[in-house]
Parts: sequence; C-alpha cells; structure tokens
Amino acid sequence: KRCDFPELRIVLMGGINAGKTSVINIILKIKQEVSKRKGEVDKRKVILIDNPGWWPYASVKETSELVKQKIKSSVTMCPPGPHAVLLVLQSGVAFTEAQRRSVKEHMELLGQNVWKYCIVVFTRGEWKGTPTIEEHIESEGEALQWLINKCGNRYHVLNYMEQNNREQVRELMEKVEMMARVNTDLLTPVEAAMEETDSALGSNWSDED
Repeated sequence: KRCDFPELRIVLMGGINAGKTSVINIILKIKQEVSKRKGEVDKRKVILIDNPGWWPYASVKETSELVKQKIKSSVTMCPPGPHAVLLVLQSGVAFTEAQRRSVKEHMELLGQNVWKYCIVVFTRGEWKGTPTIEEHIESEGEALQWLINKCGNRYHVLNYMEQNNREQVRELMEKVEMMARVNTDLLTPVEAAMEETDSALGSNWSDED
C-alpha cells in the first residue's frame, strides 16, 4: 500500500502565528529556517513547502505582492506538483467570519480548485479536560464549519506538546495519501494561476502599505 506513494509532496498555508513551523517540526523533526524541507516518515520521502503567513484578518488586497508571489510559486517548488495543501489553524483561537474570508482569498491564490487538495491541521498544546476537536468545530459556529466543509471534512490535530508521538504524524500522512488516491491528479501551477488575472486587477494600488 505504501509503495503507491513513495514520495508525498505537501504545501503548507496559514496566517501569521498559525503554527506552520510547529507542524513542520512535528512531521519531519527538522528545525531549519528554509522554505523547502525534505525528510522521511516511515521510510517514505516527504517534502514540505512552507509559505509566508498573512495577517489573519487581512484581505488578499492588503497582503504584499511579494507574499502573494511566494504563495503562488510554492506549487512549482515540488514538481510535478503537491499532493496536498495543509491549512494550519490554531485550535484554541476563535475563528471569525473575517478570518474565514481571509483564508478563502489567500487559499484561492493557488486556484479555486485548491480545496480538493486541502486538509485543515489544528495545532494545539496539551488539552486536559477540554473539548474534543469535533466539539470545538461545532462550538465555533458557521465560519469554521464552512471551512471544514469546503475541505471535504478533512481535518487533523497535531499536538506540539507530544512531538515524540509519531502516531499523530502517521495518521496525517495516511489522510494525505487517501486524499491523493481519490484525486488521482496533482495541484499544478496551471491551476494555481487561474486566479492571477482576478487578483491582479485590484492589486496595483492596494498593496502599497
């Protein structure tokens, strides 16, 4: 079964302070400040492409052109294309309608088709006697439920207080592989460029600050 995907290529997305670095450290146990990291999980090659974060409430027009270009080009850093996009969220932070809009706009820099490749990854510290992630999603209301639904109800929790718990990483890789098997194709730069024309229309004067 594992030989179906001897290599998994994954792009990370998320706002500033969402916990992308923690996710990378948990998955690969590599603490490097580079945008492309390679390692192994259960003897399978894993490539992680990190992206710059955006301000959690910012519209895509308020995000700098440099950040937007880095996000768009991330798809080309792991040819022939990523199997998955991990959207990283902090589990202990309220998810508002403004954040939902911000996430949607920034995710779709990779194309409107990005959602079929997406898994929401919640980062959290130790929770004792606190709600399950399902209870958290339900209690957060429509904005977060919309996002989970948009991602095909695919989500996962990584506890950075349990970095030696490899089972949580193994389960995430299984979810990535299961999704890749269903998709049968990859997120490509061609798809990622679909939104470029639309975003360029309003970006000439809106990103100066």
